Amino acid sequence: MEHTLYLLVLIVAAGVGAQWLASRLRVPPLLLLLMTGLVLGKPVLGWIDPEQLFVGVRSVDGKTTGVDLLRPLVAMAVALVLFEGGLTLEIKEARQVGRTLRRLLVSGLCLGFGLTTLAGVWLGGLDLATAATLGAILVVTGPTVILPMLRSARIALRPATLLKWEGIVNDPLGALLALFVVKAAEIVGTGQGTFSGLAMTFVWTGSVSIVVGVAAGWALGKALDRGLIAENLKSPVIVASVLVVFAVAEHLHHEMGLISVTVMGVVLANVENHSLEDIRRFKEQITTLLIAVLFIVLSARLEPEQISSVVGRPLILIAIIVFVVRPLVVFVAAIGSKLPWRERLLVGWIAPRGVVAAAVAATFAPGLEVAGAKSAGELVPIVFGVIVATVVLHGLTIRPLARRLGLAATDGNGVLIVGASVWVVTLAQALAKAGAYVVLADTRYRRVSQARQEGVEVHYGDVLAEEAAMELPMERVSWLLAATDDDHYNALACLRFGPELGREAMFQLTPHRGEPGTETQVHMAGQRPWGDDGTYRTITARFWKGATFKVTNLSDEFDGAAFRDKNPDALVLCWVHQDHLRFADAADAMPPDGARVVYLD
Repeated sequence: MEHTLYLLVLIVAAGVGAQWLASRLRVPPLLLLLMTGLVLGKPVLGWIDPEQLFVGVRSVDGKTTGVDLLRPLVAMAVALVLFEGGLTLEIKEARQVGRTLRRLLVSGLCLGFGLTTLAGVWLGGLDLATAATLGAILVVTGPTVILPMLRSARIALRPATLLKWEGIVNDPLGALLALFVVKAAEIVGTGQGTFSGLAMTFVWTGSVSIVVGVAAGWALGKALDRGLIAENLKSPVIVASVLVVFAVAEHLHHEMGLISVTVMGVVLANVENHSLEDIRRFKEQITTLLIAVLFIVLSARLEPEQISSVVGRPLILIAIIVFVVRPLVVFVAAIGSKLPWRERLLVGWIAPRGVVAAAVAATFAPGLEVAGAKSAGELVPIVFGVIVATVVLHGLTIRPLARRLGLAATDGNGVLIVGASVWVVTLAQALAKAGAYVVLADTRYRRVSQARQEGVEVHYGDVLAEEAAMELPMERVSWLLAATDDDHYNALACLRFGPELGREAMFQLTPHRGEPGTETQVHMAGQRPWGDDGTYRTITARFWKGATFKVTNLSDEFDGAAFRDKNPDALVLCWVHQDHLRFADAADAMPPDGARVVYLD
């Protein structure tokens, strides 16, 4: 009992610790999770043996037998991961890349499956059943890896949408395709059943699973929107609902539950629901923990012999899958589309595999052995080899490649300013002169029109609206400054974009104190630039009294101290140094030499 408790705590702590370290080192989390699992598992220390750890006991007719708990626990975790991925899919996103996305999901999936299967047989030396199962599994790119990559790289909307939709939709399809291949191999090996019967079963149960997912997502969305579920019960009810839907679909046919929960997530994401953002954040946190535990457990199962077997022909096969198959699939799928060559190149390179591919491989390898596939033992190590190769190569190159192609944010010098009053427009012009990228957003058309006439890039609309993130050039934005005359709206804007840009990148004007006895407390969701001098009223008053926003360059001859001596009353707002924008505050308002300083004086 105590030994099991310690091991379970070790898995959770090591998983979260690996993800924290990955965030500090700016490396793909799955890479450190894989290394952690290998070290703690059978290949190195041998502390974690999932087959022994996740074993239950069942008594039937007085006889006690062991029960494998690992497989159902992994299946439930994968279901929650796919549901969370489905929650991020919005139909209006897909409309922008509709034709290309359809071709990537249909022809791309078929071509990827076929090419990987052929490569497995001819180059990898695998039998046909194992090669086909490998081809089915590797059409999966997976939200567990691609979504964190997209968040960190912040690439342009169209390629990001293609990669996100492909990763989430292909996950259940790849699992079902792998199941079909394994079942077909069993028919060939045992002579029991027919291919037509197998196909009819899949079509029927797949259709029913989609209906179950649609109905469950719609019903849950309506229940949430009409307030039928108490606020503190929303997340637990959703988790329970996902698992129930998964179990019902699994009862119809094995692996059909993955389709149901993915469809359920997509439907819920597209039903009007004001609670969805909070639910997404909770689900994202749960999924982060599940991924950590899953990947450590699955990698800990690998035998040392399996790892050492990934040399020679398997290594060549992995290289072909990464460097040849994926680019060729995207190139063919994009023929005739309007996708620019830069975006084709980026999408054709990025296809990381993650925990879903690992879980599916571990699930189906025993079935291949039962069917008599001679190469079944090589399936799991090859899949893990592809995971390692893609996570390392794609995780480390997505941002540099996207920047080289002009499809990613420039590091640290783009700012979204919420509000477009007269002095804010002047500030935006000064920031642009200093070398920053600036976009203003406001709900008042007259202000937006005036700012556009002044040569400032603008967005007309409410930044709190759901579609704002798609319409704004977020791939070029690293900071947010909420500078409206409404302190509460400023706080809400910071809350809205904090999860995407990071809380440390949120700035809002200092709330106005008001007259004694009339103050209303304003929640500060962002940092306060410029201290007590940074209220909307204070800056507006100085501006209308003749103060202007200016830009000056600091150097060795004219450093920060000399600047202060010359401009004692200046309010230093921010500066651009080595193409990085930084906001000043009361405790740190001395720009470095070489900076272009923006100040009010």
